[in-house]
Amino acid sequence: MPAATEWNFEADYLTNCNCDWGCPCNFNARPNQGNCNGLGVWRIRNGSFGSTRLDGVVFAAAYFFPGLIEQGNGTARLYLDPRSSTEQRKAIEAIHSGQHGGGFFELFPNLVSRKLPPKVARIDATFDGANSRAKIEGITEVECGPIQYPDGSVISPTFTLPHGIEFKTALAMNAKKWSIRDEEMLGTYDNKYAAIATVKFGNKGCVG
Repeated sequence: MPAATEWNFEADYLTNCNCDWGCPCNFNARPNQGNCNGLGVWRIRNGSFGSTRLDGVVFAAAYFFPGLIEQGNGTARLYLDPRSSTEQRKAIEAIHSGQHGGGFFELFPNLVSRKLPPKVARIDATFDGANSRAKIEGITEVECGPIQYPDGSVISPTFTLPHGIEFKTALAMNAKKWSIRDEEMLGTYDNKYAAIATVKFGNKGCVG
């Protein structure tokens, strides 16, 4: 195997899934519905893969697991925005392959039994605290809002996971509506888990 390429990035990150607010998987507990259907969207603020600059690149990935994540047998696809260059898309594919380290990016390929080919599709993402949203053209859309008590009062809970491989500190929010249609990755959900964070990644994984 060729030597790993040095890489790193700092990015805005939005994640959501089919679990209830908070997502038990973050605390090594069983997912609410017994399975895990999730989406992650990254907008890189600054970073590089070898000599390729990644500033401004937006990409996303969907993962569907029929049971606990650690039991594997998942299906996944990487989504690449056409506004990035060919070299940048190749760099993100290399990172997502897990062959260059990266903790989260290194672990998940080993849990996926069906890796769908990367798809180039326009990704529009707005990172605006609890009001964040994302859309992958023709595939998926998620609209978020703050978590509210039954009386309408708004809360802004954050949680810190020192062991986190996906993020270290995030704002929990409500995925008011999200849906996905991509081969067998199908789902429509209301009022489910979402979180937003600023993340720092490199060969050694999530470091901030």
